Amino acid sequence: MKKIIVTLMAGLCLLVLHSCKSESVAIRRMCEDLHRQYPQADLQDIYKTCYQDFFGSQHLVNDTATARYYLDKELAECRDMDLRAMPRQEPTGFRHRFTRVNLACVIDGELTEEQLLAMFIEAAGTDNAFGDNWAEEWQRIEQIALQVNPSWTNATLQDSLRVAANNNRAVVHSRAFRNAYTPHYRIVRTKK
Repeated sequence: MKKIIVTLMAGLCLLVLHSCKSESVAIRRMCEDLHRQYPQADLQDIYKTCYQDFFGSQHLVNDTATARYYLDKELAECRDMDLRAMPRQEPTGFRHRFTRVNLACVIDGELTEEQLLAMFIEAAGTDNAFGDNWAEEWQRIEQIALQVNPSWTNATLQDSLRVAANNNRAVVHSRAFRNAYTPHYRIVRTKK
């Protein structure tokens, strides 16, 4: 019996190690892809996409009327903007639990405003958090991100992001990202 327990424990340890290594590879790949697609992105933009992947859109939805108001407002503001710097749809973070849907999809008639709003509200759900320790997850992501691109090192920004992570707070895209890529999108649940 003791031998069976030891064997099971060893197997469990190997499974956990494999899972951690797989996550590290996925984080590295996500950072490399983001850097390639968005050269103006910085560590703040890595935080944002990973936060979105961890929590979904819960932090954005207080009620349906408010969500509708902000979508209407943003659509009116960006109707004459060129939104092609970002893809029509792209996954968040490294787990890809959620998808960013570019508002160009509504402006160009691929989706109605009602469809996007319904998907956005559904994505808010009641509890989207992947786990209960965002600060610990962010610490792991930050470490790998800085290995991928050491130029993302910025002590002031890193401290600010750690404080945000410790308080489970979202951040906006970096100014450079906003200026270069004009991000206007909503987060929806990734369809499996």
